Amino acid sequence: MNRTSADLVVVGSGPGGAMTAALAAEAGRDVLIVEEGSNYTIDSAPSFSLAEMDQKYRNGGLNVTFGQTNITYLEGRCVGGGSEINAGLYHRPLATTLEQWREFTRIADFAPAQLWPHFEAVERECQVASFPGGNGPASALLRMGAGKLGWSTREIARFWRYDQGADGAFAGRRQSMSETLVPRALRAGARLLADTRVLRLDHRGGRVTGLVVLRGGRREQIEAKRVVVCAGAVQTPRILRRSGLTHNVGDSLRLHPMIRVTATFREEINDPAFGVPTEQVDQFKPDLTLGCSYSSIPHLALWMGAEQGGKRDRLRDYRRTGIFYVAAVGTGVGTIRDLPVLGEPLVRLPLTGDDLARIGEGLSKLGQLLFAAGAVEVSNPVAGEAAFRDAAALEATARKLPQGRMAVSTIHLFSSCPMGDDDRVTATDSFGRVHGFSNLYVNDASLFPMSPAVNPQGTVLAIARRNALRMLGG
Repeated sequence: MNRTSADLVVVGSGPGGAMTAALAAEAGRDVLIVEEGSNYTIDSAPSFSLAEMDQKYRNGGLNVTFGQTNITYLEGRCVGGGSEINAGLYHRPLATTLEQWREFTRIADFAPAQLWPHFEAVERECQVASFPGGNGPASALLRMGAGKLGWSTREIARFWRYDQGADGAFAGRRQSMSETLVPRALRAGARLLADTRVLRLDHRGGRVTGLVVLRGGRREQIEAKRVVVCAGAVQTPRILRRSGLTHNVGDSLRLHPMIRVTATFREEINDPAFGVPTEQVDQFKPDLTLGCSYSSIPHLALWMGAEQGGKRDRLRDYRRTGIFYVAAVGTGVGTIRDLPVLGEPLVRLPLTGDDLARIGEGLSKLGQLLFAAGAVEVSNPVAGEAAFRDAAALEATARKLPQGRMAVSTIHLFSSCPMGDDDRVTATDSFGRVHGFSNLYVNDASLFPMSPAVNPQGTVLAIARRNALRMLGG
């Protein structure tokens, strides 16, 4: 069996892993990044294309939680992780959310005032910006519909860099981890092993001694003085559980359930040149968020609903059609177990009655907004049911959403290895060190005790920075 070694092995190269690796390498540590996926450039495939899904999504995007209503979820499987495939929207969580976390699991040194400097560093170093040329027609439409109803909206900044060309037009480039923190770590001396799957962690007497990985079809041994697992809310607990570590690991998964619909208007509202629309209705946050999504033809076909007939004809009018969504703070708590023979996880998570009521409320509000903005048709998220032509019909359906007959999805998963000093409900201490271990850490969205109620990437980066500096003695 081939062997290699490092002072610090970081498992996963998404936001948590990339931040950890960059800070550790810059502090002079011998860092090895182990990534299951391949190393692609940000422009190896068009954003949100089928080619990108084949390259960078785990299982091409076909992952599902099991329950009375199954929920489709997305995971990145490439260098940079989820930052390579998401919209890159940046939020700070509400101070009240952070206070709830601190109280729920007794997180030390976690007052909002102690965390804001880490968010400020993320904003400064990872190029958080708004689009200089305006936010596009779909966002303008969302803002106009909300305005008619007296609801507030906000343009959300992104992890994006905008450069102005000679013609005055702005071109944007996603500032994912493969563009920012991973190169920063490599410049500081970190090493990267892509296409390398962690099978288990070896440990003895409360210390990790190394990892067994699968690389190029062969098992290899990596010796490590310290290991930080940053493989995401599903894969991190899988690795820990495969290694015999089960205390509060994979027993508390939470997510943001989302329903998407398509809406067709008389005028053209779908302009791919603006990329992902970034306007959100914040009137009902933190419980509900209304917004619009990237609306390429493949994505429109996916979310037009399952009603019979007419989809091909409607796709001819794709410039008049956009995808809109409602995302909720979910109340269901799920479990993650490893299926070693199949090499896949078993993720169980209920969509609760409270979730259905909350999503239904959001769907009703979204329908009001879209028809107020001039929509002539809104797709039905209930399989086999006809599209809506007015807000009243949509509201009637939203009041009684049926389990098992809707396309529910999520791109935000967290809380599967919660942090805090109350070891009755947490897997790690307040800074991500796994209970019972002196040299094993978690540093990704698994650590969130509860929902951040916003797009989580900024929170992952800020908390990862806080925890990594503590681990490094900074």
